[in-house]
Amino acid sequence: MNIIIVGLGTAGKHYLNLIKNKKNIKIYVIDKSVLSTSKNYKQITLKDISEKKLHFDYAFIASPSGSHFEHAMFFLKIGSNVLIEKPFVLRLDHARKLIQISSKKKLKCWTSLQNRYNLATSKLKSEIKLKSIGKINLVDCMMLWHRDKKYYFNNWRGKYSSDGGVLTNQAIHLLDTLIFNFGKISNFDVYADFNKNKLQAEDLILINFRHENGILSSFKATTRANKNYRSAIDVVGEKGRIIVKGISLNTFSKFKKNKLVLEKKFSEDFGENLGAAGGMGFGHKKILKEFLTKDKKSSKKLEIRENYYLLKVIHSIYNNIHKRKKFNLVKNRQSILGV
Repeated sequence: MNIIIVGLGTAGKHYLNLIKNKKNIKIYVIDKSVLSTSKNYKQITLKDISEKKLHFDYAFIASPSGSHFEHAMFFLKIGSNVLIEKPFVLRLDHARKLIQISSKKKLKCWTSLQNRYNLATSKLKSEIKLKSIGKINLVDCMMLWHRDKKYYFNNWRGKYSSDGGVLTNQAIHLLDTLIFNFGKISNFDVYADFNKNKLQAEDLILINFRHENGILSSFKATTRANKNYRSAIDVVGEKGRIIVKGISLNTFSKFKKNKLVLEKKFSEDFGENLGAAGGMGFGHKKILKEFLTKDKKSSKKLEIRENYYLLKVIHSIYNNIHKRKKFNLVKNRQSILGV
């Protein structure tokens, strides 16, 4: 089995560590910043692949966000199943093209929304389905993370054309968890703030949502905190309250007899480190277990056709912030409202 990792940054290294000891696989890496080939992989280029007509069973796209479409399209065209890091693409028309070609070639084209596999978020979904806290009155979401100027000091981070802001990059998992558990959006209002000394896009965002099922939710995210504190979803129902929180939504607590009780059975320790040890959690390991098989469907609906709606929501929010003028993320300016 031939596997290729495109991009050996934090996410790419995480994938490498998860698969490097697997039997009967050969690992290749594409990354201009990598100067030498490791014993764990062989370094290669897109030109090498084209000239030698090499084939890869699976491709992990962990390059800068603005390159995801180009790399995913390349490997789909040569017959590889593709797993794309978040955000899977930045443009709606690019998403549609990937959906079209992967469907035509009957290949996997998935995105890594690993927090869906957390014990805590899985328990939250089952509790909502069982209506254990009755009718939901309010969902409050918050992400308080830290990214300094050095983090954004490169050619692509924090720019709408190549990365997006806190919503598209860091908080996409929180937004995904909100929509995945509480349903599609009917309307919203939004405020955003910008630190132009760090990045072009927003680094603080406040949104109020009304979901199609009538649930009201609030969403707050920033990378201005002085450290990575937590992400959290606080759910208030008629019969009780549930809080999922932690560095990446990894602990589950429920009010019982007027006391908030941490349920260890449904909680995991991700630590407080930046990158793989904290923010990424254990979900990628579970994703790979499903992805590296012949099964076409993901148990958590990771197919990008299933997550096109998430991208539409993000575009609608950005369109609202910038009035479809200066900082529009894509030429395709569809809005989810009224669609």
